[in-house]
Amino acid sequence: MRKTVYKIAAVLSFTLFAGSVLAQEIRIEGTKFVYPIVEKWLTEYKKENPQSPIQLGFSTSPNKETSDLSVIVHSPSDDDSANGEQIVYVGRYALLPVSNAQNPLLEKAAKGLKKKEIVELVFEKDVVDEDFDHNEKSKYTATIYSRNSESSTTQALAEHFDQTPERIKGKKIFGDEIYLLTAVQKDEKGITFNTLNYVFDLKSRQLKSGISLLPLQLKLKQKEAFESSNIDQLISLLEESKIETIPVKNFGLQIPKEHFANKDVVHFVNWILEHGQQYNHEYGFLNLDSKTLTHQKERLDDSKKYFSYLKNQ
Repeated sequence: MRKTVYKIAAVLSFTLFAGSVLAQEIRIEGTKFVYPIVEKWLTEYKKENPQSPIQLGFSTSPNKETSDLSVIVHSPSDDDSANGEQIVYVGRYALLPVSNAQNPLLEKAAKGLKKKEIVELVFEKDVVDEDFDHNEKSKYTATIYSRNSESSTTQALAEHFDQTPERIKGKKIFGDEIYLLTAVQKDEKGITFNTLNYVFDLKSRQLKSGISLLPLQLKLKQKEAFESSNIDQLISLLEESKIETIPVKNFGLQIPKEHFANKDVVHFVNWILEHGQQYNHEYGFLNLDSKTLTHQKERLDDSKKYFSYLKNQ
């Protein structure tokens, strides 16, 4: 399982017999950009389920090398399946092409970039490709900022455009995705792909200062929503339409086999699917599409040997 960079802990307590309580620490880990929505889910779940033993806190256990639960934002590996881990998808995130507000490329590409032009701008050409031309120059140029090739969002970006992470051009930034945005704000020629909740101010619902969305070739109504610089209009657009130049990916809770029969964990995951979706937009995330949402609920119900008590909650 890929290690992640931000940790949340849920403490699950249960009564073994009268007068004796054993507390077990259950850690939830996830890349930092998903932390706010997970915290919101835990907070609201506790309000609606005050008797639940789940409590939000930070993991301090020095003895555990891996998380008990992980928020996974990348495509699961074969190892995950081999270890018997189950992933329940709970939301979606989008990666937006972002430019410095003063970037000359904004005017040059004002008519909107096509998917092929995005690929040429962001990724190195494959020298073994039969169409590779050493003398061909890119129509557009910019300084591309990305995280290292092992990061989940970098892999999601490359996967969407049918490329490999190693072929992303430009400069590599270590740390959280927010630092990509900081780098672009400081570099007039800077461009990156970043998450909705980082690109927009979640209070004003407008783009953060010093940046612009990279012009994309879109249909008229799509273009109006995209150029509104309003996060809610953009979320509606991305939930209603598939934009080939904007990666939209599922993220979910990765549940190890030993927690399949944990009543409190399962109840919390089911609550996210039933009630937690209403908070996604506020925090810059997309809801699951109806087909995926239904499938996730069915998967929980069908896993009777682990979740047989779920239907009685």
